[in-house]
Amino acid sequence: MPLDAWRNWNFCEAELDIVARLKAATQEGPDRWARFVGTRDDMESVTEEKQVVPGVYVLYRWFAVPEASEKRGLIRHRWLILVAVSAVSTRQREASPLNQVAGRYIPSILHALHGYTPLGSTEPMIVATPPERWSGNGFGYYPLAFTSNTHFSIKQGPSNAPLRNR
Repeated sequence: MPLDAWRNWNFCEAELDIVARLKAATQEGPDRWARFVGTRDDMESVTEEKQVVPGVYVLYRWFAVPEASEKRGLIRHRWLILVAVSAVSTRQREASPLNQVAGRYIPSILHALHGYTPLGSTEPMIVATPPERWSGNGFGYYPLAFTSNTHFSIKQGPSNAPLRNR
C-alpha cells in the first residue's frame, strides 16, 4: 500500500486544484469578476497588449524544505497568485486607479485560498508576504503569496495529516 501512495502522488496536482477553486470563487455566482483564470503557461503565452483583464494567474514558485530526516520530510509549497487589472485612463506611473480596481478583487482571492487545503497538501494554504506589485502600459499586476505544507514519510508516502515525531 505505501508504494501505491508514492506511485499515485502527483507532486504538482495542487496547481489545477487551485485554478479550479479560483474559477469557482471569481467566475461563478453574483460576485463573479475574473474574465480569465489560468497558470504560468497561460501568462507566458500572452503579450501584454492581448492581456485579458481582470485576470488571475496561479504561479507555482516551487518549494522549500523546512525540516527533514532520513525517514520523513516536510515540503513547503510556495504559490503566487497574480491579479492582473487595467484602468482605462491610467498613465504608466499612476498607480491609484489600478489600486482601486485591484483592491476590489484581492479580498475574494484571500477568502478563497487562505485556509484551503489543495490536493497533494497536508496542511491548508496560509497567506505569506508577496513581492511588490508592478504596473506598466495601463496594466497593474498584484501578487498574493501563499504557502501550503506536505508531510511525507519513506514508509507511508505523502500524508493526509502532519506526521508525529517518534
